[in-house]
Amino acid sequence: MARGAKDYPVPDFLIEAGIQQETYGRWLDRITNAHVGRDRDRLGAEIKPAIYRKAIHEAVQRCKGKDAYTGQPLDFRLLEFIAGAPVLGRDETLVPTLDHVVLNPLHPRFEFCSLRTNKCKADLTAEELLDFARAIVTYSGETKDTPTNH
Repeated sequence: MARGAKDYPVPDFLIEAGIQQETYGRWLDRITNAHVGRDRDRLGAEIKPAIYRKAIHEAVQRCKGKDAYTGQPLDFRLLEFIAGAPVLGRDETLVPTLDHVVLNPLHPRFEFCSLRTNKCKADLTAEELLDFARAIVTYSGETKDTPTNH
């Protein structure tokens, strides 16, 4: 049995999406290991998987199935895409991804958001993302000549 399955019960909204405990546990272990490995390389620090696993599980519970930045619903039936599977042909507003909010090996904080939100946010803090979005909205209200996709 996956460590995540043993220690972290699957949240109700995931059960409603058809995610079983063993699937959640395997996913939680995979995503934890991926982020621990990446952050060890980025930070050059020792990271305990148990700390990250707990922080990721807390992010899942907090999100309640919604993008932390937009409030839009995420499709957690697409859980396998969170672990890095290709998302070709998927609506990026529905695919849940894990966003680092605090990059600290002892006290990490993660949030869930859509793939589209995560791509837009990139390395911005939540406040920087809001400032950027406000600038776009303000400018779009000042000009009738808005860029189009051609």
